[in-house]
Order: sequence, then structure tokens, then C-alpha cells
Amino acid sequence: MTATSEQLHSALIYCLDFAKLMLEKAGEFYPFGATIDQQGELSASGAWMGEEHPDKQEAFSFLNNALRTKLSDGTVIAIAVAADVNIPSQFSPAFPDGVRISLESADYARHAYTPYRIKRQGFLKSKRVVEFAEPFSVETGSPD
Repeated sequence: MTATSEQLHSALIYCLDFAKLMLEKAGEFYPFGATIDQQGELSASGAWMGEEHPDKQEAFSFLNNALRTKLSDGTVIAIAVAADVNIPSQFSPAFPDGVRISLESADYARHAYTPYRIKRQGFLKSKRVVEFAEPFSVETGSPD
């Protein structure tokens, strides 16, 4: 079973909204994700590796592998994994920092990038405001 474009879009929007919230609160975020089950329900996903501040790349790999296992065994029909990245310059992003959301379902795999910058506002410039640039996506090939 494959996810509909509406289901994939809902996972994308969930991840983008949560990433923005975390960027505004902390200025960064650890990888997190979302799944869509056989009934079409969206659920948040995270990874606990036994430490408060794991290496972000290791956390991404751990979470991505765990969710891809659920996808391949049919527990879920789609996964989304969000990471705070430096967007490759070959894509000529508006800003070098970005939210990358890896979306996968049967016969569908894309990275959706949303470039961002953080502005400081308010009293003593203590409030973070995230400005997103135009998102774009890159096909990554079919999931394993």
C-alpha cells in the first residue's frame, strides 16, 4: 500500500511546523520524524539513543533506519524524517541552512528542502523568528 499525495503532504507539513517551532525555541533541532499507518493516521516519531545530546548524524541514521524498517515490514505506509542541515550549494539555496524532510512511501522517495534563516527580534533581540524561503524537492530514488 502506498500513501496518497495528501497523506505525504500532511507528514511534510507536520515536520515543517515542528521544525519551525524548535528553531524558534532553541535555534536548532535534533532529527525527528512522522509515520502514517495503514489506517492513514499520522504519528510523531523520535529516537532515544540513551543520551541527552547524541551526535545529530547518528540520531538521524538511527531514526531513519528504524522508520524504514517499519515501512519495509508494512507497519506503516509512509515515513518522514526531518533534519537540520546545510543545504548543498549545488541547489543554490536562498539560505545555506535548511530543514530537510526525507519522505518515503512505496515507489516514492524525495528530499524536501526548506531554506531558512533566523532573525532576532524583540527586547534585547531575545526572540527568534524563523524566515523560510521557497521550498524545493529532490528525487532520491525508490526506497529499498
